[in-house]
Amino acid sequence: MTVKAKLLAYLLDHPGHFHTGPELADHFQVSRNAIWKAVKQLETEGYGIIRHPKDGYALENLNHAIDPNQIRHGLQKVWPELKVYYQESTTSTNDLGRKHAADHPNQPALFISSEQTAGRGRRGRSFYSSLSQGLYFSLVMTPPSGANNELVASMTIASASAYAETLSSYLSDDVMIKWVNDLFYQGKKVVGILTEATFDMESQTISHLVLGIGSNLAGDFAKENAENQTVAGTLFGPQLPGTFNTNDLITNFVIKFKSYYDDLSSLAFLDYYRSHLLGKNQWVNYTENHKNYRGKILDVTDLGHLSIETPEGKVRILVSGEVSFSSQQFADQ
Repeated sequence: MTVKAKLLAYLLDHPGHFHTGPELADHFQVSRNAIWKAVKQLETEGYGIIRHPKDGYALENLNHAIDPNQIRHGLQKVWPELKVYYQESTTSTNDLGRKHAADHPNQPALFISSEQTAGRGRRGRSFYSSLSQGLYFSLVMTPPSGANNELVASMTIASASAYAETLSSYLSDDVMIKWVNDLFYQGKKVVGILTEATFDMESQTISHLVLGIGSNLAGDFAKENAENQTVAGTLFGPQLPGTFNTNDLITNFVIKFKSYYDDLSSLAFLDYYRSHLLGKNQWVNYTENHKNYRGKILDVTDLGHLSIETPEGKVRILVSGEVSFSSQQFADQ
């Protein structure tokens, strides 16, 4: 851990309190010059630090740009073993997550990026990742102890509930959930979620998961095709609010998701998911095993499957891996 990272953690633990250079140097067993350099680094990164000739240094304002140290500090009591990494641009955070899972199978990690050059969604579809203010991150984890494969599969549902609930606290309206893995805000698709699992053939269980989330925070789609302009939207309009801290958003989501993860069998995430299910009681078109169907959305089962009423009045249960819905029919609801 660098002097800068240690100093930031210490200042975050003591917000508004002043600490002299000699006091900090003695605490971290480094020179006063090392403390001065660390303070300069934090200021360059966007942290507001008050300097007083007698009292020393105090943290006044947080850096709103993505900072793994700030996120790691916010999660230290909830998920202390979680590693946090940031790259300004990458092919796909899920790719980073899958490599990490192969190299470090028991180490949970969070990979974050502001741009993806090869993002993807379900069934290998590309995910729009060049928005001026996008956010892309992937959580790498092993399944909760004792969870069977069907329960583990519900973690996509759990993540959608956790992220929709977290986002709604920053916005004027609720974020809605299109089954199974898209989030809509004010009638536009703003978030895509992709969960990729590794299956252990010997034990016949899921050994680890990579949960990827792509968010359209702010910007516009002027250069996109007409279909994307109709469906896609942003959470905050053309620009992020000046007070918005991306680190807080990520931290608050992980805290909420971890609460569901730790008690997955209780299915506590289902109530929120069901109450924010997009298109409930709406007739929609969908594709299942390359065939086209029509049905009315009824609800989500305890296993996270979708119950549909057919035109003949019968109820069918749809499984996410076999079914796809066009987002167009949910836009502007």
